[in-house]
Formats: sequence, C-alpha cells, structure tokens
Amino acid sequence: MSGSSSTRPDPALAAVVLCGGASRRMGSDKALIEVAGEPLVLRVARMLSAVAAPVLLATGTSGRLGDLGFPEVEDARAGAGPLGGLVAGLHASPHPLVAAVAVAMPVARADVVRVVAALHVDQDGVLPVAAEGVQPLHAVYSRAALPALWEALEEGSFSLRSAMARLRVREVSEPEWRVADPTGRFALNLNRPEDVSLLRGVTKR
Repeated sequence: MSGSSSTRPDPALAAVVLCGGASRRMGSDKALIEVAGEPLVLRVARMLSAVAAPVLLATGTSGRLGDLGFPEVEDARAGAGPLGGLVAGLHASPHPLVAAVAVAMPVARADVVRVVAALHVDQDGVLPVAAEGVQPLHAVYSRAALPALWEALEEGSFSLRSAMARLRVREVSEPEWRVADPTGRFALNLNRPEDVSLLRGVTKR
C-alpha cells in the first residue's frame, strides 16, 4: 500500500503515526488490530496522507511491523513512548509542521488535523481539547519544539503531557474543531481489549 491519496495534501505539513508502543494494556500490538478490514497503522496513515506528505511511521524499531508502504523512523530514544516517536518524526520532517496521531485512534479525522494546522501561527504545538481533555496524540507540532522535547528525553522525562508544559501551546476548543467532527469521536483512543467494542459501525474510509 502506498501513501498516496486522491486528495492533494498540504505540502507544508508532514505527519507521523506514533505506533511504537508496547501495548501492554491491550495485550496485543495495537498497530495491527484490524478495523473495517485493515490494520490500524494503515488506517491512520491513510487518513493522514489526505492532508500531509510525507507520512512517517514511528514504529519504535524500523521493520518491526513489516513493509507497510510508508517510510519509517526509529524512536529518538528507546523506551520513551510516544515522545520518542514524536521527536523522531519532527527531526525527520522536511516541513516546519508535523501532524502527530497515535495509532490507537481509529476514528482520527483528517478534517480535524486540517483545522488544527490552520490555526498554527508561531506556537510549538496546536492541540485540540475534547471531552476527554487535551489531545497531544492528535495534534500538530512545529519543528521549533524540538529543543525542548530533546531536553525532556535527555532528562529521562518521557511523559508527553508533561513535555507539553515546556512548549508554547495553542489549545483548540470544541467550537473550533466541531465543524470538522460533529461527533467528537476523533479523540477515541483504544487502550484495553474491551475498547474495541466501541468500534461497532466504524467503516473503512
């Protein structure tokens, strides 16, 4: 499968799918869970390819998931969770802005990414706020965030939410993103086996 799309992506935006986690609570690799007949990693990458190019896969270790047709980046630091993948994606990006989406977000929306990216001015990150709270795993980051994020890695502080405190962040309120996703389901994140039941009715798109 290639990363191409019939919709012309914004050439100023790259993307990274954060898919290097251990999936301990899920009990199996979340990246390979099938939704509407395709693995989550390809579902999310295909969605992002509608608004960004290139779309990078932060798989933790290159080749871990096999050849999926998208370029891969190795985590900036092993065992650092999503932060390691985000730093790797920002470092490898040919563009100033990078959309970062977790592989465990099966209803992630390209339209939400587009709205969030359009609100970037000079911030380090632009993050939507859903009912579940701020969404750092469905957000847009600037390469300007790299020094602060590298510093967090070097200090051994791997919490992505804690890392946000080091950045100049613009939060996107529900009224701002609601036009792109009236359901608000883009923030759905699969963590446990029972969460898969929440996907009833989700179709390939």
